[in-house]
Formats: sequence, C-alpha cells, structure tokens
Amino acid sequence: MLFDAAGTLFDLTPPIHDVIASTAADHGRVCATDRVEQALGHVGSTLGWPDDAPDSFSRVREWAVFVRRIIEAADLHACETDRLRIAEAAAKTILQPANYAVFPDVAPVIERLAAERIPVAIVSNFDDLLFDILGHTGLDTVFDTVLTSYRTGISKPDPRIFHLAAEAIGKDPTTLHYVGDSVYSDMGGARAAGLHGILIDRDGKHPSYTGEKIESLSGLLLHLVP
Repeated sequence: MLFDAAGTLFDLTPPIHDVIASTAADHGRVCATDRVEQALGHVGSTLGWPDDAPDSFSRVREWAVFVRRIIEAADLHACETDRLRIAEAAAKTILQPANYAVFPDVAPVIERLAAERIPVAIVSNFDDLLFDILGHTGLDTVFDTVLTSYRTGISKPDPRIFHLAAEAIGKDPTTLHYVGDSVYSDMGGARAAGLHGILIDRDGKHPSYTGEKIESLSGLLLHLVP
C-alpha cells in the first residue's frame, strides 16, 4: 500500500490559504480566504509547487516566491514591499514542521494494515522538509520506505517513481494500491505505473471523478482488509 503525503496523511493546520489570508490581515491587508484558496489552486496547478529546494534557505525563498504569486493572483491590494513581507512571513509559517498534523483517520488504518502485514510506503513530490514533518508527527516510525521527488529526481505522475517504490518493498506494481488526493499526479501516475489508484477526496472537491474514491482513509479498509 503506497500513500501520498500532504493532503493524504497530514496537512498544514490551518490550511495554506488560511495562513496566507491571516498573515495578510496581520499586515493590515484584508484578503478573502476563498479568493486565496482559488488563487492557490490556480498557481499550484499551472506553475507548480516548490517541492525540490536543496536547503532551508532556498526553501523559504522558493515558498516566498510561490506565496507572492498567490497574493498577486488573489488581487491583494498591497504595495510591493508589503507583498514581499506577507509572502516571506507566510512562507516561514508554512515551513514549520510543528504546524503540521496527522489526519485522525490515519493511525487506526495504519495499525490495521500493520496487523494484516500489509507493507506501506510513501511516494511524494516533496523535498527533505517531508522528513522533518514525518519526524514531528511520528510518522517516521511507521514508514520505513519514503520516496520523494527531490531524492529520486523523479516527480509524479512519472511512473518511474512508483516503480522504484514497488522495487523498494519487493512487490509487483500491479499488486499495489496507491492512495492520494490529486487526480493528475497521484491517480494519473498510479494508473501509468500499473497500480490501483484510490483517490482520497476529503473535501468533496472531485465530484466528477469516476475512479475509485474514498472520503476518509477508513474507507480503505472496506476495500482491502477482510
């Protein structure tokens, strides 16, 4: 059983769009959260996410650029200096491992899979911040196999990263399930690699998706464990 990371096993608390909106408010600039959320989706899907920074300094810089683009897409009325200040402050909040929390449905599902001796692994478009988050949340003791785009040089939906994960746990890709929250990178990549993809749609954002879908990881057990 392979899992995506952010949005599947854990998430920033509060979510990124809330962090950006509240940071703007702290700097005296009111910005509607729903507009920021829409801008986040647009920027992330068209320009990509800052997943592959080599160090903490570069990570803050790349995330500040990313947040600034979101601020611009959300039409936040602020001077350039304020935009830069808001972007950097929000980036630093987003990059704190202590600000991430595991979804409550994760632990019981992982425990059940372990009891059934079903191997688990993570495949994620992430840099080494992921390992800091896993350490903070305790998930590092659960997942011995963690493959990231930064360390492998391969990003989802490229099927090769899924094949590397299958090799790492000694399983045929066609016998594996992959759970993720992205239709494009997770489900598209899993399908291209020959895995059985299961979309986790916690917030009902993909009503038109016709593949296998669950609203909580608890639903996973109905499909996989007797």
